[in-house]
Amino acid sequence: MTVYRRGDGWYVNIKLGGVRLNRKIGDTKKEAKEREAELRTKFRLKQLHLADIQNSVLFHTAADEYLDYVKKTKSGRLLELEETDYKNHIEPFFGDYLLQDINDNILLAFQGRQKSTGYANRTCNIHMGLVRKIMNFAKAKQYITRVELKYPMLKESKKQHAFFAPQEYELLKKNITYDLALKRVEFAKNTGLRPAELTYLEWDDVSFEFRTIKIQGKTEWKPKTDEERTVPLNKTALQTLKDLYEKRKGRWVFSNSDKPIKSIRRALITAARKAGITKKATPNMLRHTFATHALDMGADLMSVKEVLGQKNITTTEKYLHSIKESMRDAVNRVERKKKKK
Repeated sequence: MTVYRRGDGWYVNIKLGGVRLNRKIGDTKKEAKEREAELRTKFRLKQLHLADIQNSVLFHTAADEYLDYVKKTKSGRLLELEETDYKNHIEPFFGDYLLQDINDNILLAFQGRQKSTGYANRTCNIHMGLVRKIMNFAKAKQYITRVELKYPMLKESKKQHAFFAPQEYELLKKNITYDLALKRVEFAKNTGLRPAELTYLEWDDVSFEFRTIKIQGKTEWKPKTDEERTVPLNKTALQTLKDLYEKRKGRWVFSNSDKPIKSIRRALITAARKAGITKKATPNMLRHTFATHALDMGADLMSVKEVLGQKNITTTEKYLHSIKESMRDAVNRVERKKKKK
């Protein structure tokens, strides 16, 4: 549909000479149709210069195309999160702005509104980051010629990675009743894979001979860093794969059908509740648990970074803070044993 109604007016959404035109064009449908026909005629007769209409794209148009891009190239979980944030926070504020009209003052006004609503600094930064993604996407699509914006970011408190202590991990496993979910939990804890990497791991990625798996892009999905990597398997992870291989029913390692299972979040939440674990259990905690336990047992930081597939060593260093908590817990356990005596 090239002419549509939005808010208090009628808008046109057409492409002329490779340039997208999306803006308010009239107060009635009839007026919008007439104006659209006029633009097409002028363009055909070379009476309309593209420079006159360039940069006349609404923010919501670029956002819709960006989310469609995420749907085709990124994980389903990312799409879910960004669609929700866009619908609830970004679109109501930015939707009807022309891209070229967005400036630093508008960004500050948006940030101020989010803060006054009571959102935490980290949440405000996530919303601002999504605005930046959409604007950069619009520039890549040549809807705007350049982006010269200073995206205001609020100071965030340092947050340590949540992980399962050894005893919590064992309790969690005992309360997972679905075998495939249990196998996925064990494999995640012993490899440090991201949830999406587990989802899209297929049997062609597995080498039993070399005791490795390969993380690589699929038609349905691409790795977070867009880089392939090889992950070695310990005895537990290798045995998990051997057990699953005997019962395999398709290309995906952690699925009993021809479709990948995208998340075991609910299974983890249920198991944690039954186990009496008060922490909010998430699939990513298994990755954090792998890293924390590996470093706690003496693994070097660079090796853990390579296994996790992280680009920046400072990201991996965050797990060192978790080790301090683990060490403190160990000291406390010794003290509790003395008191019992």
